Amino acid sequence: MMIRLHLAASALTLAGLAVPAQAGESVGQAASSAAKKTGHATAEAGRKTGHAVAETGRDVGHATAQAGREVGHATAEAGRTTGHAVKKETNKAKAATKPASSS
Repeated sequence: MMIRLHLAASALTLAGLAVPAQAGESVGQAASSAAKKTGHATAEAGRKTGHAVAETGRDVGHATAQAGREVGHATAEAGRTTGHAVKKETNKAKAATKPASSS
C-alpha cells in the first residue's frame, strides 16, 4: 500500500509540474508569435523602403543618363560645326596659296 501511495504522490507531483510547463510553453509560443509578427512587419517595411529607394535611384539614374546624352549630342554637334568650319577655311587657304601657273 505504501508503494502505491508513493506512486500516486509522484504522479500528482509530475502532473503539477506539467501544468506550469504547458503554461510556460504557451507564453513562449506567444512570445515567438509576437517576434515573428514584429519581424515580418519590419521586413515588409524594409522591403517597401528598399523599393522606394531603388525607384528613386532609377529615376535619378535615368535623368542623369538623359542629361549626359543631351550634353554628348550638343558636344558632337559643336565638334562637327567646328570641324566643317576649319575644313572650309583650310580649303580657302590652300586655294589662296596655289600658284597661278598650276591652274
